[in-house]
Amino acid sequence: MPLSELLDQTIELVESDYDMKKKYDFKKIKILRHYSCTHAQVPCEASKIQQVFLNILKNGAEAMAEVKDKRKASIFTLTVKSEENWVIVEIEDNGPGMDEKTRRSVFEPFFTTKPVGKGTGLGLSVSYFIITEDHNGEMWVQDGKSGGARFTIRLPRAENSGA
Repeated sequence: MPLSELLDQTIELVESDYDMKKKYDFKKIKILRHYSCTHAQVPCEASKIQQVFLNILKNGAEAMAEVKDKRKASIFTLTVKSEENWVIVEIEDNGPGMDEKTRRSVFEPFFTTKPVGKGTGLGLSVSYFIITEDHNGEMWVQDGKSGGARFTIRLPRAENSGA
């Protein structure tokens, strides 16, 4: 399945997720799509990759909800592109971002910046494992262009896949 389709399906899923305890309304988050690679196939377990996207999107939405300036619109920038034998997905938010210490620890099991009882600290750790171990890919996080965080996922493209 093309990753752009899977990413769009995940957006639809998270938009329909209603939880009165959450502090954000995903439907109010602006989604910018930059898909230059919409047909390249990636051999993957779609449900696992969707879980990765879901973890990143929910964490990003929660982070953007913490921004004090409510005049600033919450924005996700989603990019899907091809690079040699890889398909690359970038999920960037314009939230508060992460300091260097947090960025270095974000994929460690049980690491969380959330208050006790609000998260297990396993979402991004499991996501990292799914990408690197289950799908022979790569995953990292860095500062976003707009000050938030940008998660990058590289997955090997299927043989004979169009870009």
